[in-house]
Amino acid sequence: SDSTQALEAALRCAGVGRNPEDEVLTLSYNCMSSNAAIFYVGARPVWVDIDPKHAAMRLPDVQMSITTNSRALMVYHVAGYPSDIVGLQALCDKHSLTLIEDANNALGAKLPDGRSVGSVGDFAVFSFYANRNVNAIEGAALVCPDQRVADQVRTMRRFGIDQTRFRDLSGEIDASCDIPEIGLPATLPNAHAALALHQLDQLDGRLARTRANAASIAQGLKDVPGVLPISPIEGGVSAYWAFLLFCERRDSVLDRLKKLGVGCSKLHQPNHVYSGFGVPARDLPGTKSFMDGIIAVPCGWWMDKAACAALVEAVREAVR
Repeated sequence: SDSTQALEAALRCAGVGRNPEDEVLTLSYNCMSSNAAIFYVGARPVWVDIDPKHAAMRLPDVQMSITTNSRALMVYHVAGYPSDIVGLQALCDKHSLTLIEDANNALGAKLPDGRSVGSVGDFAVFSFYANRNVNAIEGAALVCPDQRVADQVRTMRRFGIDQTRFRDLSGEIDASCDIPEIGLPATLPNAHAALALHQLDQLDGRLARTRANAASIAQGLKDVPGVLPISPIEGGVSAYWAFLLFCERRDSVLDRLKKLGVGCSKLHQPNHVYSGFGVPARDLPGTKSFMDGIIAVPCGWWMDKAACAALVEAVREAVR
């Protein structure tokens, strides 16, 4: 399984897509690997704006975007920076929406109340893609609300086959075993699962080093004019899949950083511009502001003090 399939499974378990008018609220500033799952189940995305100060989903925009067709809210914790999932949960409870935490790169991030990202929503997805803190080359985990739903997903991830009944005593496929819902080709290979399990023991150490690197980079850039490190929501702790910077002269700074050999980018292209989703674009001022100034730079556990210092100096050089 990968994170797209895990999100699709969550949406299907929630009954999203059974009606062609079903809507899922989601960030436009996101990866296609996330929002494509909404299209795959036959629902329509409703693009929600971002708070550029904290790289988090804007609660007021979520509230004004809810309609009678809304069925779920998919919350992407951008680059490991947590959104206010507690406030979003309250909105979902009020309007009977399924809350799905797209925590694909936020494993280990913390909410202001100390709970882990992914522990609040009805569903949560964590990715084990090759560039995540826990790398299984490919794959993902889906956190389900209870054992019944987890069993439903186990059947769904193997084309909808009930493995306990699919073959008869002679080992042949049992013709009387129905497949009422065609599922997904989403079984995680054992080798990938073993690789992820091996690295889970290293996660706390990797997160500690990554956060120390982020603090070092933020300290090194605090007096650079026109550069503002993005801070998590108050009391929140990011997993820092990337370190986000807001730059006044973003395009020139980004171009110079790339010429200096820094692996950096705008991270995502807002998805509301893609006609394939079949929904109209929205005016998203926070997203536009964010996209006009954001740069994602590395801060991962593999970087030592010298690498962090070199990154800071590269940003200073790019701004100059």
